[in-house]
Amino acid sequence: MQGEFFWLITLMDLTAAIIIFAGALSERMRLYPTWHKVGLIVAVIGLVCQAARNVTFIFTGKSPSDSDMPLWVFKDAGIAIIAYFYFYLAIKAKFFTKPVTKAKRGVKK
Repeated sequence: MQGEFFWLITLMDLTAAIIIFAGALSERMRLYPTWHKVGLIVAVIGLVCQAARNVTFIFTGKSPSDSDMPLWVFKDAGIAIIAYFYFYLAIKAKFFTKPVTKAKRGVKK
């Protein structure tokens, strides 16, 4: 049962990485801010690293050790980058922008 679960998670990780990467190649991605693109790239790296760890576990039955830095953390970091910058933009728009006032038009006589 455990092996089927890890195969499912591995396929989900790889499918999500492919969808995100394919979306990054679209013309619309030019409209997104740089931090959004960086967050997506970091998340794709994390998803692929998590899938690689899962494949290692499926074939050997042992979880690989993360001696230096666990690269699968990048999937969480990518999502956090996107979330934090959206939060930053919301705070900036609410507290640090001046309200726009419309100029009054006079009636011509």
